[in-house]
Amino acid sequence: MLKFGESLKELRQRKGLRQEDVARMVGVERPTVANWERGTKQPGLETLVRLSRLFGVSLDELVGVERAAAPLPLASYRSLAADPLVKLLSERTGVPAKNIAAFIAALQIPDDV
Repeated sequence: MLKFGESLKELRQRKGLRQEDVARMVGVERPTVANWERGTKQPGLETLVRLSRLFGVSLDELVGVERAAAPLPLASYRSLAADPLVKLLSERTGVPAKNIAAFIAALQIPDDV
């Protein structure tokens, strides 16, 4: 929830609400909302759900989680599973090649890293 405070403040301001308004709507005191926005405190799960409903956003968006890239197409997994290095790794470890291919695909490391 590294970006939660920033996200909360932005959503609150976008709706034209004051900290007092948000506090009243989710059942906390105004200083609590100020602490959330500063990042000195974090709300519990029930409060996060109330906040996401209040602002009409997903929990991911509320807490500032960036969405992962779209999964690779099935053909990409198959080509990875057929890779000689993946096959060798599968033989040596006993882990099915399709699982190794899925793991590698899940990493989806950009070229510029």
